[in-house]
Amino acid sequence: MTLMAKDAILCPACGFEQEIEVYQSINADISPELVDRLFDGEINVFNCASCGHRALVNQPLLFNDMRRDQKIQYFPVDWLNENIDSVCEQYRGIVAELEKFRNDFGFMAKSIREMSIHVVFYLDEMVAQINFRRHLHDLDA
Repeated sequence: MTLMAKDAILCPACGFEQEIEVYQSINADISPELVDRLFDGEINVFNCASCGHRALVNQPLLFNDMRRDQKIQYFPVDWLNENIDSVCEQYRGIVAELEKFRNDFGFMAKSIREMSIHVVFYLDEMVAQINFRRHLHDLDA
């Protein structure tokens, strides 16, 4: 599923506070328009209404495309550098959820039984992985 919350963010340049949409996950099957926004660099980006400053919101993001068997988890590299234990703990939680999903629904399809999560630390890397894996999947189809 696609998960989004509205968060109040302070502009790092001028201190102006405004509410923005922050995505925790994108489901490509349900929200294909968000995939376009991700590719355009418009997901989890703060654009200050006061001074025009633009900044990426350091927020993990899960990309899920069930049709193409893609599951890609982005963790900001800053998080990895600052608290690798926390990132590893979050990753283990995601893997545990995936394992539960496999146990509950793996009987339905081989793709569910073989599903895995690819981890990236830069959003550009996430977009590149999505493009590559989509093209590879479409060639095989």
